[in-house]
Amino acid sequence: MCGAAPLQVSVFDLPPFGGRNADGQIVGIIPEILTEIEHETGLVFEKKVVPYKRMFHELKTGESDLAIFFRSTKGEEIASSKARIYTLRNVVVGKAGIDLLWYSDLLGHTISVPAGTGYYDKFDNDQRLKKIHARGFSSAVNQLLADRVSLVAGPEISINYHLMQQGKTPDILGEAFFLSYSSAWIQVSHKSQNMSPEILQKIVTGVKNLHNKGVIEAILRKYKGATS
Repeated sequence: MCGAAPLQVSVFDLPPFGGRNADGQIVGIIPEILTEIEHETGLVFEKKVVPYKRMFHELKTGESDLAIFFRSTKGEEIASSKARIYTLRNVVVGKAGIDLLWYSDLLGHTISVPAGTGYYDKFDNDQRLKKIHARGFSSAVNQLLADRVSLVAGPEISINYHLMQQGKTPDILGEAFFLSYSSAWIQVSHKSQNMSPEILQKIVTGVKNLHNKGVIEAILRKYKGATS
């Protein structure tokens, strides 16, 4: 790809998926996966970390060629999904001693839910549930640890990551109630100026190769806190 313009990639600022460390370096699950795609394909990505709404704006205008995020009706208006990157398990969970076996087990508990997130229509819209909207997953998990709520909702990987950030391990949690699966895809802006059919094919083939080698799953395992 000598001479080709770098592809502009927006990474949303939401640890553990994307962000910057204390030294200002771009870090997280998505940047690590993007780096592996670069190694696999020989392409060059110019990455920048932006708020979630800014990522959508940059895809809409063509300022960004692509991003990795969950598929949605809103997303389809500005970008096309081209390659599945990972699938996350969304749950509601409390501390050990609270086992959530049925949806009705959620009733009567106070549940911390990161603002702006949605996981399952029935859960998202159920007015019977006592939900507190937190500012991000870190705040949601901290509320659980401080016993300000009895349950927290979100992707299992996000909950486990923020537990680890507080020096805790997932074995302090009870039996989780499964809500849904969400898949993140490489999504290419409808107004991309740098994407060609040849480059797109390189990306799709590269992602498939990374899945076959177990590279993407290995990155996710690091953030789940798994040792195997």
